[in-house]
Amino acid sequence: MKKKNIIQIFASNTWGGGELFVFDLTNCLIEDNYKVVCILRKSKVISEKIKCKDIEYYQLKLKGVFDFLSALKLKRIVQKHNIDIIHTHNFKTSITAVYAKMFLNKDIKIIVSRHLVKKAKTDFIHNWLYKHIDYILFVSDLALEEFLLTKPKIDKTKLRVIHNSVIPNPSQANIIGIRESLSVSEQTQIVLFTGRIHKEKGLDVLIESIYNLKDKDFVLLIAGDGKEDYKAELKEKINQLGLKDKVFFMGFLTNVSPIIKESDFGVCPSIGRESFGLSVVEFMLNGKAVITTNNGAQKEYIKDKETGILIQPNNVKELTNSIELLMTNKVLRESIGQKGKEYFDKELSYEQFYKKITTIYNNV
Repeated sequence: MKKKNIIQIFASNTWGGGELFVFDLTNCLIEDNYKVVCILRKSKVISEKIKCKDIEYYQLKLKGVFDFLSALKLKRIVQKHNIDIIHTHNFKTSITAVYAKMFLNKDIKIIVSRHLVKKAKTDFIHNWLYKHIDYILFVSDLALEEFLLTKPKIDKTKLRVIHNSVIPNPSQANIIGIRESLSVSEQTQIVLFTGRIHKEKGLDVLIESIYNLKDKDFVLLIAGDGKEDYKAELKEKINQLGLKDKVFFMGFLTNVSPIIKESDFGVCPSIGRESFGLSVVEFMLNGKAVITTNNGAQKEYIKDKETGILIQPNNVKELTNSIELLMTNKVLRESIGQKGKEYFDKELSYEQFYKKITTIYNNV
């Protein structure tokens, strides 16, 4: 079977889980001899990553309903590369894709991945859009269920759930050397948060929880980036609570696997409803126990006290108790890490995810 030519459109000009999804998928497709071209808004971080992989890309404004110029430019790109499929990652850029298809008068297929937990919009524009999309792929059952709550006018045979995944990093290299760089002893436990530094990730709750455990021998590492004003708020809170020697900001890391491998366990205490939770899955992939909240899709792959620990969001006491439990119960900590890894390998591996995506591509 001839492999399709595909356009991947980045939804945002910042770097997050959705952008990692597109970047990893694009690389795998190219390695598998698909032709892939990327479309993005003006973005230094995304363009630099794409350039490093020598991926062909174009920049468009992608402003939505009235941006016909981007659609005309996209039409030319489709013609130049003989594109079969446009894969978008939000509905706003899908409008541009549908316009381009109409300008072409060619039966290219349009696939949308839905990375959010939000109800479907049911206005005229979105109902029109749903008719022209071939598939909507949801990263979790929760994302699909929430979408359908408003009863959008859409053919439900177009809807699929494909659980997200992350690519294992085969390198065992300790590229960071956390204990040495922070002068942390082998006995000191490393608690790790990875992800965007944003209020919805529950970092305020996490800091209050570790304050309750400040007399224990541990450090909290925060690996990720976010807006400077919010980071400044967190650092001020850390100083006020006397936790300056307990909490360390590691900044944005291209590869989090080495720091996860050095940690004792992870904490992802999101207040917002996660559509999937890539950070949680990365701990499972690396065989580390993780504490996370139960208000998102984490319930679809975390069994409490077995493949992870589930807590109520925004609950300082419950988070404190769970962190203390993993600190003091090494047998449980290692058992959860092992079972989480086994579940990832059996149910959530990137190979399974990739096979499901490419099956959609080849059958569309």
